[in-house]
Amino acid sequence: MENTEQIAQIKVLVAKKLNLEQVSLEDCRSISEQIFFKTKNYLSQRTVQTIFTGKRELLTPFSLNSLAQFCEFKNWEDYLKKFK
Repeated sequence: MENTEQIAQIKVLVAKKLNLEQVSLEDCRSISEQIFFKTKNYLSQRTVQTIFTGKRELLTPFSLNSLAQFCEFKNWEDYLKKFK
């Protein structure tokens, strides 16, 4: 089961990696592109907007893995192991 705290933390890690204090709607396109360049996983701008500015707490495994891989983890499970 997904943990809200862990999801919030991975979003902070993504923002820090891109030197963003806060993620705006305008930043979502760049985040989408950067995730694709690094991981070859495509998250649309709309998906990134939903992740960072929406109320979405239940994310797909693909989205979670993409965020974790962007932050130098093997996948979401690897992130969860290191998060504890």
